[in-house]
Amino acid sequence: MKGLIIGCGSIGQRHLHNLKKIGIKNIAISDKDKKRVNELSKKYNAPKFYDLNSALSFEPDFSIICTYPNSHLQIASACIDMNSHIFIEKPISSDLRGVETMLKRAHAKRLQVAVGYNLRFDPGLCLLKKKLMKSEISTVLSIFSQWGHNIKLWRPGTDYKNHYVLKKGSGIILDDSHEYDYIRWLLNDDVESIYCQTRKITSIKTETESLAAIILKFKKGTIANLVIDYVRPKYERTCQIIGEKGDMKWEYAVKEKNWKNYGVLANSTVTTSFVGSKSAIRKNFAVKSNEMYINEIKNFIHSVIENKKPMVDGWEGFKTLRIGMATLQSAKRNKIIRL
Repeated sequence: MKGLIIGCGSIGQRHLHNLKKIGIKNIAISDKDKKRVNELSKKYNAPKFYDLNSALSFEPDFSIICTYPNSHLQIASACIDMNSHIFIEKPISSDLRGVETMLKRAHAKRLQVAVGYNLRFDPGLCLLKKKLMKSEISTVLSIFSQWGHNIKLWRPGTDYKNHYVLKKGSGIILDDSHEYDYIRWLLNDDVESIYCQTRKITSIKTETESLAAIILKFKKGTIANLVIDYVRPKYERTCQIIGEKGDMKWEYAVKEKNWKNYGVLANSTVTTSFVGSKSAIRKNFAVKSNEMYINEIKNFIHSVIENKKPMVDGWEGFKTLRIGMATLQSAKRNKIIRL
């Protein structure tokens, strides 16, 4: 198989590392930053291109799109024209327009489309999913989910001021679509209505919302509260699910930040408590964070080889984007948006 990585920022480099690690040898890379491409080409012995048209002349069987979200759709359409399966980093786009058309074109050509929601491959969240499917705490009433980490600490060795999340058209709501994506996946339910309030910090130069407080009402009645930001001083990711018979808590805690060779270690912990019981059931997974990314890319490669739908296909990414765009609309208009 021949693969192409389009966009060689931090996530593109991670995918290149992981594809090589799982044995996909024939990988080309493309980016407008010639210095970056030249360095990566030398490091990984990868064919290099500086623009999309020349990169697609490589005739890849699959393409990994890791550029800014507002370019995803144009690049995906070009890849489909070349009969290339596509993996798109989240969010699938920065706008809903044209996404359905792109997905239908891919389906008509029997091409797989996957979207990079790696948290669905975390063992702790997967355990939560199994417990909810078994109705261990009966009817789910509410969920509280939060994620935050100061943007100055996101990419060690780089200047946070240049990060695209600070630029118009991005922001924490679209960049951290992970939270409302995995909640929808856990519940296996669709969002009925959305209300959101946002704040923009003044201590750094930004064109986007820095914090968002979001309320999602699901069709089966569950109410989810989310707080996401790029402000708080320490990495924090948690989710509490309250049911009629008890609650379940998930915590993803980074314990060692070894950025070399993607060696970040974490604890993914699930704690289940039942009404009337003094003890709780606790399951901890000591994980390498990069394993989520390896497993998602393996799932995509297998979907291409076996001609079957990936775990997070394009339509899943589209549903999540609909939530994100409605959330932005709610914050802008200061009103409840119904889907």
